Amino acid sequence: MIRKDELAHFFVMPIIIGSIGGASAIAFRAMISFFSSTFKFVDIFHTNYFYLFTMPILFFISNILISKFLIDHSNVTIDDIAKRVALYRGHFSHTRGALVLLLSSIGIGFGAPVGREGPIAKLGGVGTELLLKMLRIQRENIPIYLSAGVSAAIAATFNAPIAGVIFGLEIIIGKVNSYIVIPLIVASTTATVISDHFIGDFTAFYVPKIDYSDKYFLFVPILSILFALASAILLNSLRKLNKIRISFGERWKYISILIGFLVGLVIVAVPQTKGVGYDYVTQIFVSGFDSNTSLEIFLAKLAIVVLSIGSGIFGGLMSPSIFIGAFGGYWAGESMLHLGANPQAFALIGSAAMLAGVSRAPLRAAVIITELTHSYQLLPAMLMASAITGYVLSKFEPGSYFKRCLIRKGIDVENDNVDRFFENLNIRDYIEEIPPIHSYTEIKRLKKIFRRFRVHHFPVVDNQHKLIGMVSMRDLKRRYMAGKRKKRAVEIMSKNPFVISEDYSTEDIYKAISTIDSNYIPYASTNGKYLGMVNLNKLIKAISLVEHHYEIGSKPKNL
Repeated sequence: MIRKDELAHFFVMPIIIGSIGGASAIAFRAMISFFSSTFKFVDIFHTNYFYLFTMPILFFISNILISKFLIDHSNVTIDDIAKRVALYRGHFSHTRGALVLLLSSIGIGFGAPVGREGPIAKLGGVGTELLLKMLRIQRENIPIYLSAGVSAAIAATFNAPIAGVIFGLEIIIGKVNSYIVIPLIVASTTATVISDHFIGDFTAFYVPKIDYSDKYFLFVPILSILFALASAILLNSLRKLNKIRISFGERWKYISILIGFLVGLVIVAVPQTKGVGYDYVTQIFVSGFDSNTSLEIFLAKLAIVVLSIGSGIFGGLMSPSIFIGAFGGYWAGESMLHLGANPQAFALIGSAAMLAGVSRAPLRAAVIITELTHSYQLLPAMLMASAITGYVLSKFEPGSYFKRCLIRKGIDVENDNVDRFFENLNIRDYIEEIPPIHSYTEIKRLKKIFRRFRVHHFPVVDNQHKLIGMVSMRDLKRRYMAGKRKKRAVEIMSKNPFVISEDYSTEDIYKAISTIDSNYIPYASTNGKYLGMVNLNKLIKAISLVEHHYEIGSKPKNL
C-alpha cells in the first residue's frame, strides 16, 4: 500500500528540492552573464591590459566587503558545505550566502580564475534550508534533504546527475541505503532536467571521440604522481597564504591590490588563464597547443588560482582544477608523444586526477569528467588515475583515508584543535579494564560472561596473556548456525583483530573510529600482551568537545 509520507519523502520533497537546485544554477549563471556583459561595457581598452586595473580593484573591494560583513573570511568550498551539513545540519548564514553569491558572480564575470560550484552549492543549501524551516521535517531527514539540495545544485551546474548523487553519498551522507539514495537521485535528476531546459543540454567543453587503449594504463602512474604533486602545491600554498592573510588582519586589503595586479599581469601574459576557461580546454581537442604553451598555461593557471583564492576572492576550486589537469595532462602527453601517448586522452585523464587530488574524492572526480565530456570509454583510466592520485596525497595527510567517515561521526580532522588534541593524547586515559577470556574457556562459561557484562566483544588471550582474537555475540550465533560442536572460545573467535598498540599512530586512531563497528578496541603492548580496551565512545566525545570549543547545547557559528 502506498503511503503519503513515503511519497512525500521519496518524490515530492526531492522534486521541490531539485527545483531549488536547478533554479540556483540558472540564477547564478544569469548573474555571471550580467557581470560579464558589464565588464565588456566598461572595458574601455578592449584588450587584456584592462585586467591590470580591474583585478586590483576587484580584490580590494572583495576584501573590504568580506572584512566588513563576515566574521569568517575563509573561502566557501563544497567540502566546507558538506562538513556544515554533516556536523551541524546546516545553520547557513544568509548574509554570508548573499555575499558569496554576489562577489563570486562579479569575480567570475570579470574574469577571476575561480570556479562557480562552491557558490552554487551554497545557494542550493541555503534555499533548501529555508524550505525546511517552513515545513515540519523529522530531524533525522534534515541531513538527507540538505544533501539533496546541495547535490542538486552541483548536478545542475555540471550537467552531471550521477556525480551529484555520488557527491551526496560520498561527501555528505557517507552511507548507502534506498531511503537516502532515492531522494538524492530524484533531486539531482530534477535539477539537471530544469537546467537542461533553460540553459541547454551541453558538455562543459567539446571532446571528440577518443579511442580507448590499454596502453594508457602504462602512463597512469606518471600522470597520477604529477597531479598529486600539483594538488599538494595548490592546497598547501592556499593554506599558507590564508595564514599570512589572517596574520595581516585589516592591512591585508592593501596587499590584495598588489596580488590583484600580479594576477592581472599573468592574464595579460597568458590570456588563456582568465575566467573558468573551458573555451580554451575545448581548443585542446579542436586545434591543440604546442608543448611549451600548454606547460606555460598549466603553471600560470596554478599560480593565479592560488593567488586569487588565497587572497580572499570567493569561488570554487573544482573548475580551475579541471582546467589545470587538462593542460597539465596535455603537456605530459605531448612530452611522451614518442612513447605512444595520446595528448588529448591524457588531458581528460589529467583533469580527473587533478580534480581527485583537490577534492579528495576519486570516484566523484572520475564520474564528473565522464559526464562533462561524455567520454565513457576513458572511465577506467580516469578511475585508476584518480585512485592513485588520492593514495599518493594521503601519505602526506593523516586521516585523509577516513575523512568522510570521521566527519559523519562529528569529527573534523582538518580542525586545529583536533591536531592539538592528538599531539597531547594519552590513550591510557581512555582504557577500561575489561577482563580477557582465555582461549580454552568453554562455551557454556562464555555465555554466562556475556550475560554478566554489558559488553558485546571480549578479548581472547593465550597462556602468555597475548591477544590472539576477539569473541562476540555474533561469533556465538555463528557457532550455533554452523551446527558444529565447538566447545571453546579459541574455536569460534575472530582471529587477527584490529589492535591499538602502545606505539600507535594518529592514523590508527582514525581507522579505529571510522571502520570498527564496536564501542571498544583492544589495547596491547608492542609484544602483543593484552593491556585493556579503549573506550571509543569516550574518546569520540572528548574529541568533539575539544574540536568545537563550546559546551554541549550551544549553537555553532553560522557559515
